[in-house]
Amino acid sequence: MSYWMKSLLLLPFVFVACVQAEPLQKSFSDWQLTCNNAAFCVARSFPGDNGLVMTLSRSAGVNDRPLLRIDYGSAYSGELPGGSLKDNLLLDQRRLTPDLKHWSVEPHHLATSNAIAIDEFLAQTLDAHTLQLTYQAKATIPLSGMKAALLLMDDVQGRVNGASAWVKRGDRAASDVPSAPQVPQLPAPLPQPAPLTQEETSGLIDYGTWRVNTDNCSLDPLRREVSVAPLTDTKALLLISCEAGAYNVIDLAFEVTRSQPYVARGLTLTLPFTPPGRSDNQMELVNAEFDASSGLLYTFSKGRGLGDCGVATRWQYDGNDFVLAEYAEEKTCDAWHSSDHWPTLWVSQTQNAVQSD
Repeated sequence: MSYWMKSLLLLPFVFVACVQAEPLQKSFSDWQLTCNNAAFCVARSFPGDNGLVMTLSRSAGVNDRPLLRIDYGSAYSGELPGGSLKDNLLLDQRRLTPDLKHWSVEPHHLATSNAIAIDEFLAQTLDAHTLQLTYQAKATIPLSGMKAALLLMDDVQGRVNGASAWVKRGDRAASDVPSAPQVPQLPAPLPQPAPLTQEETSGLIDYGTWRVNTDNCSLDPLRREVSVAPLTDTKALLLISCEAGAYNVIDLAFEVTRSQPYVARGLTLTLPFTPPGRSDNQMELVNAEFDASSGLLYTFSKGRGLGDCGVATRWQYDGNDFVLAEYAEEKTCDAWHSSDHWPTLWVSQTQNAVQSD
């Protein structure tokens, strides 16, 4: 069990000198907290399909860039009818009239990055039960899990018992917090490889269709798809569909020499961490796409056909293997946001591309 998961059970909290960087995603009643390897954390209410959602995010360290948002309507629901949020919010059945001087105010979107404004809002809501719209009873934000989610966020970022904590505030100065962890640096992209010739493409697809060992694949050989792309001037990436469901296709990946006699090596995706709720760090290539110009491999595992939940990853080819660049996951299937906005559990820094001659 990681440090911050234990710490909720152990009081009083003990300040640590460095921020823990192990990714997490955890639910508290109707709130979900996600923190990545840079200790950037985002907490949001759910379900989002009732239309109304509150989100709080914060970076580790002194330069924390906090953000609080309340949104009515999403990309899935589109614009929803009704009056403005600023005039139609109820907190435990009483009209809420927040001071919006330091807020960005739109009819159905309220947001602030002002630390004092966020503190004032949390002072009103941390111990409340519900936030809802006057004109739409089902548009409700349950608040019961928010306090626990923000307490864990404070703990992950080393803020507990300090002046910058959102929940368990203490005497330590706001500047007395650990710095954000260093995130790993990706290998520099390789020079863009020469495109495959028609002869190379035909030969490699024929090789992938008939000669690569796919005995463990459940997909009928006649339904398997084979795609090929250049990895380097001498190696190619071969993707062969192996299993298929309603909206996910699992591929096998091989690094293959571009010229005969073909030599193939199976490729696997190994995560540098074990995702919450899993016992291993091996990734399947689900709905995989490869961009030969950048050496980036993308996967997108849908939790359901709508594509509002699941796992999305990005990997950088280093000349031998694929290295994780980004891992995003949304466990809650509530039609709130698409994969472009899922919370991240792993991020990295990029290097400048190597220039080709």
